Order: sequence, then C-alpha cells, then structure tokens
Amino acid sequence: MSIQTNMRSFWKKYHFAANQTRLFKAGYSEIVVKHIQNGWLVKSEVVDQASDDLLVEEVDELVDGPNVLQFYTGNSNELIVVPALPNKAVVFKNNKNIKISAGESANLFFRIPLTLQFYFNEVKDENRLMEIPLQRLSDTWFGEIDSGEPAYSIGSNYYKSLKEVDARIWEAIASVEIINNTFGVLDLQRLILRVEEFNLYLKGDQILTNYITIEFKGQDQAESVSLSTRDDIQGKNIVLIAKSRLSESRKLLRRSFFFIKNMYQN
Repeated sequence: MSIQTNMRSFWKKYHFAANQTRLFKAGYSEIVVKHIQNGWLVKSEVVDQASDDLLVEEVDELVDGPNVLQFYTGNSNELIVVPALPNKAVVFKNNKNIKISAGESANLFFRIPLTLQFYFNEVKDENRLMEIPLQRLSDTWFGEIDSGEPAYSIGSNYYKSLKEVDARIWEAIASVEIINNTFGVLDLQRLILRVEEFNLYLKGDQILTNYITIEFKGQDQAESVSLSTRDDIQGKNIVLIAKSRLSESRKLLRRSFFFIKNMYQN
C-alpha cells in the first residue's frame, strides 16, 4: 500500500535492511530501489499519469534484468533522496506581450519541475547514484545558432503573485523581479534562468528557489543579477533543502544568468 508523504518525510535519508525494496513515486516517474549486498539495484520508469502526491511504498522484490542498474557502493545501507532543479538552464517564452516601462519593475513567478537525486551515505557528487527528472521538459536552443546553448523550455506560463501559483508538490517555484533601469520600454521576449545556480528552500509543502533580481541597464550593458532570500517568499525561518548544482567558485566563472531581448519605444 502506498504511503502519502509530505515534503519533509519524502526528501530525507532512508535506512534499508538487507534485500529491502521500496518504490518511490513522484511526478511522471516511478523508481524501485533494492538494497543488496555491497550496493543497490535501481529501476526507473516514466509513467503516463503524474502522481499528485509524493509516495513511498514497500514492494516485494526487484528482479535483476536488462533495465535494472546495479551500483556497488560498499556496505552502506543509507539512501538519501534529494530534490534538484534541471541539469540545464530553462527558458520562458513570453507570448503575453509583457512590457516594462522605464524605471519600473515586474515580478514574475514560474513553476519548474524538480529532479529526484539518489545519494548513498552522504550528499556529495561522488556518492550520487543517479537522478531522474519528474517531468520531461522539451529541449530548446537559446541564443544565436553559432553562439547559443541547449536548454529546456518551460513554456509561456507565469504568475503575477506567489499566492496565484498552483505548483504541484513535485515542482519548485522561482520568483523573479526584473527592473528596467533604462529610459525606454523593455519588451520581454525570452528569459533564460540558469537554474543550476539556484538553491532550493522548503516552506510548508512548497519548494522555492532563491529570489532572483535582474536589473536591466541597456542592450549594450551587462545585467546586474543577484540571488537572495526574502521573508515574504522563503519565510522567516529559512530551511535550505538542497544546494545549487554549481559551487560558488564555478558560479563566478559563468557568464550572465539571463539574456533579455529588448526593444525601445519612444
């Protein structure tokens, strides 16, 4: 029988007995994990109907086969289940004619499907068994043909306030403030979010990213971008549930977080 769990009781450390097998259900993914001598067996499957909840259940067996991955990790019997954002940047395409007047700002909120990561013993890169996206996003290309980059599309949906966001329990909410510090109107056409650089925070049964502030200074100038937390977004008692994929030193080597194509109007 499936056991419905909340955020805190799903994203955690699990202890496995010898040959114990669990089924994890989240989003459009189902993952069966079995603890074996000196390691793990893991089988993942994409399903047609997304789960509305985060579910864990005991199952009888996982038989080794061609679709089952084997991991030999020593005698550890601890498996840590961690949320993460996608492994590539995501792109929002504006088809709602969002325009920001000179000296004004806009607050936009986005839903981003999470990725489930498995670690044994400790959350560090060398201990990661695998990761499974909880919803398959469409591939897209951002930028010029010869100088752009591959990314994922999150479509054109956005929200104007945090209260409006109807995120599912396996999605994160990204809060973005765009400040137009120019003398013309900013026509927001496409927005790329480098989610590999965002932390994840837990607030009740919601997972939120950093609060992202972008100051647009003009087409020929680099944007000023900052990541922060705010009491009205992440809450007063900040609960960090997952660190960003990139270390601070690697972040400094990355180019601008965002590219906003703009059009000035007189």
